[in-house]
Amino acid sequence: MASQPAVRSPHIAHLGTPTQPYRERRPSPERLAKLGDGAIAIFFAFVAQLLIAGFQCGLGGGRVDFPASILAMAAVFVIFSVSGCILPGVEDFYCKRLKGATDLLNRHMSIGFTIPVIMICRGPISDARTIAMIIVCFALTGIFNTVFAYALTFPLQCLMVRSDKAFWADGAPDSEKGGGQGGSKLRMPIRSICEGSTTDSSLTLGTCTPGGATPEQRLSIVPTENSCSSEPSQPPPRWVHVRDWALDNPMLILCWLLALTVGLPLRYSASQNDVALATLLLFAVWLTTLTIQSAVKSAPALAPWQRTLLAGLLNPVLWTSLAMTAYALLDSTLSHRPLPAMLDTLQTHTTLSTLLLRASGATIPPPAHNNNNNPPGPTDPPHPPSWMAAGDIAISILNAGLVAWGCKLYECRAQLLSRAGLGVCAAAGVLALANVCGGPLLARALGVAPPARALAFAARSVTIALADPVMGALGGDAGLNAAMVVVSGIVYQMGLGLGVGGWLERRVVGRLMRVIEAATVQQRANDPRTVAAGVTVGINAAAMGTAYLYETQSEAAPHAALSMMALGVMTVVFSSISPLARWVIDGVSA
Repeated sequence: MASQPAVRSPHIAHLGTPTQPYRERRPSPERLAKLGDGAIAIFFAFVAQLLIAGFQCGLGGGRVDFPASILAMAAVFVIFSVSGCILPGVEDFYCKRLKGATDLLNRHMSIGFTIPVIMICRGPISDARTIAMIIVCFALTGIFNTVFAYALTFPLQCLMVRSDKAFWADGAPDSEKGGGQGGSKLRMPIRSICEGSTTDSSLTLGTCTPGGATPEQRLSIVPTENSCSSEPSQPPPRWVHVRDWALDNPMLILCWLLALTVGLPLRYSASQNDVALATLLLFAVWLTTLTIQSAVKSAPALAPWQRTLLAGLLNPVLWTSLAMTAYALLDSTLSHRPLPAMLDTLQTHTTLSTLLLRASGATIPPPAHNNNNNPPGPTDPPHPPSWMAAGDIAISILNAGLVAWGCKLYECRAQLLSRAGLGVCAAAGVLALANVCGGPLLARALGVAPPARALAFAARSVTIALADPVMGALGGDAGLNAAMVVVSGIVYQMGLGLGVGGWLERRVVGRLMRVIEAATVQQRANDPRTVAAGVTVGINAAAMGTAYLYETQSEAAPHAALSMMALGVMTVVFSSISPLARWVIDGVSA
């Protein structure tokens, strides 16, 4: 009987009988690699802040209404692309040294998404009718974006494929040409430019699977000949599992310990320092929710649909926002302070790039208070203070992660510079213009008030990292916008995991493919269905949906990432055009 191939994992204990005492394992190379990725990620984040500060200075210290982080992201993409054309070793260097660090930064940049959700508490509570109209408008715009994204991208990509006469004469593989033999490409594996990209780069994992193995495969993992001695050994004691978990989650434990031993005494001492406790609590809750979600995703006792459902419900942005909102309400009650004053201690609009500009002697304008359409209050200083609050640190991480998206663009540069990439950018541009112009007007027609909440629909499907500058330019409610983006991501992620996307593709798109007679062509990387599915997910589910496609190794993932970024950038561009922005604002305010 042939023996099954073994999968080696540093997290699987040595098997054996009680005849041999337990042997201590050597330190896991994965832990050392994660620590190295963490150090590189911190350095990259600092460099990103320097780039942002430089572009802010070039834009007049923030007087020009365009986010410097977008320009920094584009600069990173251009630098890597040009360097890759000149120096042949750039791609290998990126894969070996920077890929894990940028993935880690991209994973934790979502902590900045929690701040706009928390700040929604600044506004007054709406009446039941307004809430109902917001939900109706949210559903209608979601259906429109889903249908229009697929209906626009699919025929556009089919026209690009069918117009290529060489394709019909030569059946050689070409990633530029599509077709299909049936079946969805959403679940087909892909390979990025970096081998082994399926491994997790987080420092907060509670459990992990070796080499990208599925949770079911973990049950059949057996040790290799080199991993076990010739004599059996005892199972490791329980304290070893506790130690391994602690070594896998050092920052999680450190944040909770510091929050209890440093943050609490400083907050309720004579100094009444809010920053330390709020910052440590924010990171502690964030890392905890990430660890729980990772454990659920890799739990072998759960069915795949159960893992997807629970992972979507355990969204870290959602639960971190709720936890910090509860903290703000509790502290406001205990300290007898109004809630707006308590929220001011969570965010002072002083990011790391602002501090760098101040250190260089550049003139910094007063912070904008139009994210929630609220005028400056009595507790708001005329200029940013010289210290960072918890929200400012989270926003700095978010901006650094946004700059790291330039590396993601470099990874999918083949799709970006192809005909499929051109079609994706064109579809994203049309949808961005439709959302900026039509979303707020539809919300206003349905009775959504005040105007700031109607303007939040201008970036209803834009990832929060790019929606925040749009809200700042139009004066929309950033909290409502962030809540809509998070809910959209959760709904799409759970729908994809439960097979809703595959069912729609078989029932609707399968018939459409037979109508246009495109099913006779061999299915390839830029198949029209693959591109259209990626665009639909990227535009509607933003970062959460794109992360799910990368996690399932879908060929649609690069198209989702490209469409998500293109939609966000084009929305920022359209909202930065003063005549168009003024027309939208006047139409909503009328």
